[in-house]
Amino acid sequence: MSDVPRCSRKHGTVSIADGDDPSGWTQNQLAPPQKLLRVLVQRSGCFNIVDRGTGLNAAARERDIGAGLGLQRRSNVGQGQIKAADYVLVAEIQGANSNVSGNGAAGAAGAILGGPIGGLLGGLRSRKLEANTVVSLTNVRTTETIAVEDGYAAKRDTSFAVGGVFGGGGVGVGGIGGGYESTDIGRIVTLSFIQAYSKLVTNLGYITPGDEGTAQAAPKKTFTAQGPVTMRRTANAKGAVVRSLPAGSIVYPTGAQNGLWWEVADENDNVGWVINTKLAPSQ
Repeated sequence: MSDVPRCSRKHGTVSIADGDDPSGWTQNQLAPPQKLLRVLVQRSGCFNIVDRGTGLNAAARERDIGAGLGLQRRSNVGQGQIKAADYVLVAEIQGANSNVSGNGAAGAAGAILGGPIGGLLGGLRSRKLEANTVVSLTNVRTTETIAVEDGYAAKRDTSFAVGGVFGGGGVGVGGIGGGYESTDIGRIVTLSFIQAYSKLVTNLGYITPGDEGTAQAAPKKTFTAQGPVTMRRTANAKGAVVRSLPAGSIVYPTGAQNGLWWEVADENDNVGWVINTKLAPSQ
């Protein structure tokens, strides 16, 4: 996998999911593509992967042990520690097949000539392996799909069908099974995914933090007033009043803080300072 691109920086955290149609990999006896994409993403260094499959289930069991039997002191396993995914990367195999065709002229010539030469011509087969794949990246916070790229890879091999000059032990295509590195079709699918993923991260390289569609551009988390709250011009209990916010009002922190005071904007774009103890994350 020497062609996997390398990113100069991380673009956030990503969870990886398979597409809706499993026939693309099951008909070729391949593992779900997220297993392959995990390797590509890890080697590219473009994202940190958050596990939402087997790894998460195993981690949940550890947490259950802590809740039931108890873990050693300072195990530091508890609430509020699971990292959120910034993005979801979906991998789809839209088509992967092995088309085998013979040469009609060669078959006719083989019938006329007969003998070893005829068997050689009559047994010649051309096999084309090809795969179409798609990868898409969705922003978890905004649900925007910020990138969709496709990949295509093909290879044509020439082989001798059973019944040629090699008889019943000819060098045929054989059954396709195993995984992405142990079968011809698996390797073609891998090349197709590398192409699609390379195009995706190349385009992401031109997206800087804060650009439209990136996780950093998502709206800030909102908070709800738990009771009447006074919005002031300064972070001071004696500051001039901007307005009084009734219970249930939604506010948007600007990021500026001064002790317990937060600078917020209300839904009318009024900006002022409030005590954060009277706020709670909006549900």
